[in-house]
Amino acid sequence: MDLLATISSYFPSLSKSEKKVAQLILSSPDEVENLSINELALMAGVGESTIVRFARKIGLGGFQDLKIALVKYQTAQKKVDYDEGDEVKDEIYRQFLESLQDTRNSINQNQIDQAAEMIHQAEHIYIFAVGTSGMVAMQLSNRLKRLGKFVEYGPDGQLQSIYSTLTKPSDLVIAISTSGNTKEVIQNIELAQENGVKVITITNFINAPLTHVGDLSLVASSKMFYSDAGSFAAPINQLYLLDTLLKTLVELAPETYHGIRNLTNQALMKRLD
Repeated sequence: MDLLATISSYFPSLSKSEKKVAQLILSSPDEVENLSINELALMAGVGESTIVRFARKIGLGGFQDLKIALVKYQTAQKKVDYDEGDEVKDEIYRQFLESLQDTRNSINQNQIDQAAEMIHQAEHIYIFAVGTSGMVAMQLSNRLKRLGKFVEYGPDGQLQSIYSTLTKPSDLVIAISTSGNTKEVIQNIELAQENGVKVITITNFINAPLTHVGDLSLVASSKMFYSDAGSFAAPINQLYLLDTLLKTLVELAPETYHGIRNLTNQALMKRLD
């Protein structure tokens, strides 16, 4: 994961002062690269000690390590060989490639294997997600159902609270929150855990509260692309992560899942008769 992606991923867990430093670096990495610690502190409106704390919070030794990481990042960016083009479509294409590369580099295959086994063994699967994360949750629900899994998902948080009380130790909860801070989702996880159910969490931010409440946490890239139009980068990276997970799931019992997929496909084809 490159420096900016790392900073973005830690963003929710930073203090207000540290977020000012992060915001400045994310928006102008080329300018910050040449600043002294005093100049950076003045520009961000924080104390020099905040710069040092920020660097350590994201896994670096201090300000000098931060500057070295910035130089490496800028050098790497100049070497990236993307297709040339300066239209909007080219810019968005490059952004998606960058964020997907970050997710690819951060995926821990051992965790993916564990998550796949948890899904494979689960009697019932409950998906908790609200708001924009619901789009990814719906896609995951549909994919799992077509693989023969018994899945419950509804976009209403109150309905998910009801589901949480119905869980059993043999079931599995998959919780999705881009920010990792969605209180409603975290509360429903805690309710479900009272019944001994296992939980997989999916978010885009390292060290977000959601990563601390599950049995296994999967984190996609949170690389930010600032635009008044917003960006679909976060859900696209979640879907890439989930595609990897589901492919691994099918490989646990390929003949079984292939047979189930054929049955579900036949059922859909009969609707066309």
